[in-house]
Amino acid sequence: MVQPKLPILSFHEWSYLRTELVWIYDHPVPEDVRHVTWDRTEGHWAWYVRRGQVKITSDSGSYTATPGMWLMLPREAARQDFSHDISILSVYFLCQWPSGENLFATKAGLVVKGVDHPELERAAIKMERLVRRHLPRADIRLATQLGHYPLFLRLQGLFLNWLQLWFQVRVTHGASLTRLHSGDDRAMRAVRCLNEAPVDRGFPHDWLASETGGLSLTHLDRIFVGEFGLTTRKYWERRRLEAAKINLETSSTLSVKEIAHRTGFRSDAHFVMWFKRLVGQSPLHYRRKPRDPSHPKRFFDYGDARHGT
Repeated sequence: MVQPKLPILSFHEWSYLRTELVWIYDHPVPEDVRHVTWDRTEGHWAWYVRRGQVKITSDSGSYTATPGMWLMLPREAARQDFSHDISILSVYFLCQWPSGENLFATKAGLVVKGVDHPELERAAIKMERLVRRHLPRADIRLATQLGHYPLFLRLQGLFLNWLQLWFQVRVTHGASLTRLHSGDDRAMRAVRCLNEAPVDRGFPHDWLASETGGLSLTHLDRIFVGEFGLTTRKYWERRRLEAAKINLETSSTLSVKEIAHRTGFRSDAHFVMWFKRLVGQSPLHYRRKPRDPSHPKRFFDYGDARHGT
């Protein structure tokens, strides 16, 4: 396998990559999600099969993994079929540019033997143990969990170590990379501002002007559209929608009205209309859908018997 040539960027440009562990768990897959079709293109998924068998069928091919194998899921519509005794170690994470483009352009999946990459499993186990020990109700999303900074640094360190190993596996097997397309640092400063501004406080017009040297929004949008293909307000709307989805996915106690306020809406009716226009379904209907095609709808505590830890 010929490895693709890696792009060379400044460390400043590489720092714009968003790297975030969304979840990690290690236990059997519930029966109600063993045979489903799904379409996920955002982020990257890696499953290590503990027991049983999984088969993924998509346009790019068919992938079958048995115990001791890693399955890197294709980023396209696919059908999954698990055996009745399936148990997996699942890692879902983001590694993407500010524009939302994933680090790897490759959509195809990949199956590799765990014995060929033993450090990948060891690193994943360390992450999962830390999460289970300190965040036992982390369910689908880690993003909304509360913890102190030292704990975040410990988990981030373990995740970055695992990410380096995963990156090398993908590159070794020919995955091609995307790259940062922005040639204007003002566009990148604007993206960082939009990513960091609290969504409940409204569009950060004054902060954008300050970060971009006093550019008018019209001038900034011309630059932003040229770099990323959408306006700053459209980008802000996309980020606000992501925040709304996270709250709906991870909290059964927050009402729609509370989530509306958390995402900057004064009226929950306005929020519902906005969400339905963008997603095609109401917030309540979206909340009822399972998020991960292999993840239980709620947290299952399997204790230390999962793999003798």
